[in-house]
Amino acid sequence: MICKSLKNLNLPEEKLVCVLMSGEYKALADEVKTLGIDVIPSVESACLPYNERYHSDMQLHNCGGKTYLLKNDCSIYQKMILEINPTANICIEKRLENNYRNNTSLNGIAIGDYFICNKRNANKEMLEWYINNGYIIIDVKQGYAACSTAVVEYNAIITDDESIYKGCQKYNIDALKISKGSIVLRGYDYGFIGGCCFKADKADLCFFGNPKLHKDYDDIKAFCKNYSVDIIGLGNCELTDVGGVIAIL
Repeated sequence: MICKSLKNLNLPEEKLVCVLMSGEYKALADEVKTLGIDVIPSVESACLPYNERYHSDMQLHNCGGKTYLLKNDCSIYQKMILEINPTANICIEKRLENNYRNNTSLNGIAIGDYFICNKRNANKEMLEWYINNGYIIIDVKQGYAACSTAVVEYNAIITDDESIYKGCQKYNIDALKISKGSIVLRGYDYGFIGGCCFKADKADLCFFGNPKLHKDYDDIKAFCKNYSVDIIGLGNCELTDVGGVIAIL
């Protein structure tokens, strides 16, 4: 069965069918499978910094179920995607640099009619796709735009990043600004909220770990409740930035 509502992969109207997520977290991937969602484990990418090498939101960008962009050493996904979605159009990025901000070229995120990214370093084909399809670009300083943004509804996000928060306010997108920290990311002082959660369907925002351990949990829960979105914890560990989840279908 194909999820028919992937115009915006971050806001599925029905349950996702298949996702790509880090191959480093088998136990958490197994938690996703308990939701009835198939998981493709990511492969290691030498085009990314060591601690991000398995992060799916740095390796692959899905523009809505038909157009996919891949890091050039992640071409193994091309065959997998075409087996699942034979009509997919797949573009492979040519750049090789793994330094910040080059590593974040695919790390943009769509919300409603908007696309949040750092335009200066966004992948050209990705940016053109969103512009040509009528999205309004919200240009932010943060290179890790997708990592830093949890999409709750078509006009609602959660972030700890000031530039994303202000950018969304400019376009009347409801944004909850949370404090930094409370999320684990290997090799870094802390992780990002977008990298530790995803919408499994219209009503459920799933977190990798126990969301109650976040110091702003009460605010997060209340914000989500305003949009009739439930919070689901996958596992009982600390919240963990696994590099996000990319919906394939």
